[in-house]
Amino acid sequence: MASAAALVRRIAGEPARWRQGVEFGSGDDRWYSRLDRDPGHEIWLISWLPGQNTGLHDHGEALGAFIVIEGTLSEATVQPASQVGGPVRTARRAFAAGSVRGFGYEHIHDVANLGTVPAISLHAYAPELTAMTQYVLEGQRLRVVSSERAGVDW
Repeated sequence: MASAAALVRRIAGEPARWRQGVEFGSGDDRWYSRLDRDPGHEIWLISWLPGQNTGLHDHGEALGAFIVIEGTLSEATVQPASQVGGPVRTARRAFAAGSVRGFGYEHIHDVANLGTVPAISLHAYAPELTAMTQYVLEGQRLRVVSSERAGVDW
């Protein structure tokens, strides 16, 4: 498989594959739809109204990438502590339309639309997602909120 970043770039350049599928959720829930899946990868189309976010989460054993197609998304990342259970640091970056963000294993982030207009993004994971862990930041420490599994929780 091509890299996750190359994959989202390519598919973003093929709007006939995803444009007609764009919808927008309501309230706090972003809208998402899986476009493609096989054991080696999967691709998701996600639309975001202002204020919608993912919450802090990881992608189990998958690495991935996303591309912002329209609007701007913000990503808050958690930098690991030097010792297990120690304090963590956070950083936030904005990604405008056309920006690609790749990430490896053990990447914990919260993606959000902090802007005033809707946003659309494509996300690729390799291998396919089988598990995700949701976290909250309490002070400078991460706490696991839930562990989710493919086919059960999404």
